[in-house]
Amino acid sequence: MPSAKPPRREYGTGSITWLSPRRARLRVRVPGETGQRTKVVRVAPKDKGGIGEAKAELERFVAELTVGTPTERTTVTVSEMLEAYLAHCKRVGRTQSTIESYGYSTTRVPAALGSLPLTQLTSHHLDTLYGDLAERLGDNTIRQTHAILTAALEQALKWGWIEDNPAKGATAPGRHRPKRKPLALTDIARMVAAASTPRKNETDGDVVLAMAIAMAALTGARRGELCGMKWSDIDPATCSITIERQWVPGKGGQYLAPPKSEDGVRSIVLGQLGLGLIERYRDIMREMLRREPEGWLLSYDAGATPLRAKALGQAIAGLGKGLGLDVTTHSFRRVSATQLVAAGIDVDTAARRMGYTKEVMLASYVLGADDRSIAAAQTIESRLVAQGLPLGNILGGEPETVKT
Repeated sequence: MPSAKPPRREYGTGSITWLSPRRARLRVRVPGETGQRTKVVRVAPKDKGGIGEAKAELERFVAELTVGTPTERTTVTVSEMLEAYLAHCKRVGRTQSTIESYGYSTTRVPAALGSLPLTQLTSHHLDTLYGDLAERLGDNTIRQTHAILTAALEQALKWGWIEDNPAKGATAPGRHRPKRKPLALTDIARMVAAASTPRKNETDGDVVLAMAIAMAALTGARRGELCGMKWSDIDPATCSITIERQWVPGKGGQYLAPPKSEDGVRSIVLGQLGLGLIERYRDIMREMLRREPEGWLLSYDAGATPLRAKALGQAIAGLGKGLGLDVTTHSFRRVSATQLVAAGIDVDTAARRMGYTKEVMLASYVLGADDRSIAAAQTIESRLVAQGLPLGNILGGEPETVKT
């Protein structure tokens, strides 16, 4: 009986096939060539660091082949270079959403430019591309395209495919930051009320959407983090909710990923009103399900399926549009951060609560202590109530007066 083929692990442009516990065959596809280059290496046993050594050998093999000779370099086209760069990004561990975003940006390169030999690409070609894109795309999109092309060409320079980076001589549109009108807390209250109100066809209001909006303003969590919240993340003993995952939209649906924040998992301390809101939502879910809620916090099927991040964004935008508001899920995050800073909460504590870097939260200050985290929770709840968002009233709670 013929022996089964050894398993092959793919790593971007290359792959590793284990011939024995200490021998691996490396395969690399080189743009502009048919077939693959192969090499057999001897490494430590697989269970004693051999996998890491094999990956390192693969990286060295790729580096050897991608430098190439002057004759080989002239055969690589712009499209082949971009394809190789995306494979490189996958190999070095860039996230799926990042690779998909880069891939979508590269589709803006027209076929005529993509078929051009890479060594013939000039800054003028790129400026012409940006001019053409400006007729149908915004400045931010063109800047993003320029940034990805610059990074890809910089990698091609490291590989020895080109002698300089033509993107550095090209000019992307300037950055203009339009002044954003902050979302008023009274408008957030209107959105919560609109979501909770029963429909004309006598169907119930959307309690899940109302809760998502309230939690977005209260915690400042990102869209995917809101959808990634579970009932088990809530800890009444420490008055907190843990943000340890997010749902990221991707091809064919969405996938789980760690939080985007610099420190990864973080805990957000809640005050009396925040915990009260969650308990009222729990009571509603318990009555609907006839059991204790579990699973995903924001869900339309008893916690089994999470609310899709993209669907949440669309629902919020649609609800806001119906009320004459230009709003996204990020609008609530901006409100939360603004309220914390305006209340005098030190930037480090506010940054850790929001999952921002200190630089994004304006500056770096002294580390906040646990009591400051509690103060941050109480302060933001007080300010939200005082300026028009009745947290104590949402989902049927009793009105409360909070001293500011």
